Parts: sequence; C-alpha cells; structure tokens
Amino acid sequence: MAKKNILKENRHHSNALIPFSYYKSSIPELFPFVPMHSHSEWELNFITDGEGFFITDKQKIKACAGDIILFFPHMLHAIETDAKIIYDTVVFNTDMLGNTNDRCFSQILSPMCSLSAELLHITDKNNYYEEMHCCAANVVDCAIQNSPQSDLLMKGELSRFLWYALSGNSIKFIKNQTGSNEIRQILYYINEHYNEPLTIEFLASKTHLSKSWFMRKFHDTVGVGAIEYINKLRIQKVCEMLLDGSKIADAAFECGFQNLSNFNRLFKAMVGCTPREYTR
Repeated sequence: MAKKNILKENRHHSNALIPFSYYKSSIPELFPFVPMHSHSEWELNFITDGEGFFITDKQKIKACAGDIILFFPHMLHAIETDAKIIYDTVVFNTDMLGNTNDRCFSQILSPMCSLSAELLHITDKNNYYEEMHCCAANVVDCAIQNSPQSDLLMKGELSRFLWYALSGNSIKFIKNQTGSNEIRQILYYINEHYNEPLTIEFLASKTHLSKSWFMRKFHDTVGVGAIEYINKLRIQKVCEMLLDGSKIADAAFECGFQNLSNFNRLFKAMVGCTPREYTR
C-alpha cells in the first residue's frame, strides 16, 4: 500500500493566513474509520464514490456518492463504512464566512457555531441540490488550487452554499439544545493522551462523574464504550504510522498497546486484515 497523507484529527486544520485545509479521504484504503472527535472549524464532506455512515452524538445517517455532509464547529462526529467510501474534505475556519460582528453572523451563523443546528445532509432530494452540488464542487476545486485568488471564490461559494441550504429549508435548528460538555472534554483528553494507560475509573474522575454514570453517558454520546473508543483511536493512529513507514511493533507500543498479541487481535477485528497485510 502506498504511503499517503491522511487526516490527523488532532491537528490544527487552519491558520490566520490559510483558514482551511483540504483532504482526499478514503475508507478503508487510507484509514479504517474516523473516530468520534470535534474541532473548532466547519467540515464540508463531498462524497465521490461508495457509501458510509456519518455520525454525531445525536444522529447517524447513511450517505452515498453525490451527497454532501456539513459538520458544524465543535460538533462531535465520526465516519465509518461497511464497504468503501471516498470523499473530499474541506475543513475551514468561520473567518471564511465574513464579518463575525454583523447581523448575518449573530442571527444565522452563530447558532450553527453554538451547536444549535443538526448535521446537514444534502442529497438529490433536497431543494436547490444542483446549486449546492455546484457550490461544493467549486469549494473543493478552490481548496485544491490553494491560492489567494481561489480563496476569494471559495468564500463566495461557501456563503452561496449556506444561502441555498437555508432558502431550501435544509438546515434544521435545534431548540432546547443540551450539551455533552463532560464527554466532549474527556474526548479532547483522550485524543491527547491515547498512548498513556487509561482506565474507566481515571476518566470518570476527570469528569467528576460516578463510574457507572460516566460509562452510560459516554456510550450514549459517542455510540461505543470508552475502552472501545480508545482502542479504535489507537488503531487509527497505528494505521497512520504504518502508512508513514513505521515498524508494526514500534507503532503499536507508541500508540499505547502493551501487548502485541492483543494488538494484533484488535487490529484484525477493526481493520479487517493483519497489520502486515495492511502495509502491503
């Protein structure tokens, strides 16, 4: 398997000079899944082939080629598939949408940034689908071009995309939004310390919740138990290291696995092949 740059969910996706990042994503070719995580940027996914599941702490939808998925800032989300999915991802900062002090931001964009909107799933059944499809394709092209001139067009296309989504009643706002701040914070912690020994008791103490309540709330929010989530995240990181040329044992130990037999068993169960087969 050729080495390729793949999405690293704990990286900063944008900066002041270039407020976006582009990724060509493929599951399971480049990585077996995208574990539940969140970041401060928006994330536009344009599916070009196959199908997969796009998951938040409140929704799980199946999307296929031609569909467009938009995750809002700070939204917990994960991506997985039972077969294969290829998609373009553009992760962008809110600055790409203009002035954050005007009425457009305060009345429309701010609720999206504050987790008061559902995951946006655009299919050919949506109003203005053709227009949004064109906008998303242009956004991807601009991100690939990655120039000051293309940045100008991308800003306009992102705004047009959201305008069509709002005008076609595709964006659904949530009333009486309840958050999962404790779990969100513990996910941040796990993402930074996944290679360290982590137990349910320790994680529960970090959230100031009882062990049983923590386990229940984590599963309800993320969709899997905490230990399964940690193992999936570690396997994801191992896959990144293997594609970058690391040795199997080095990658396993560096990502927090202390027992190679257990690692090999978990890897095959989650990825569908052995680590050695994965690197071929």
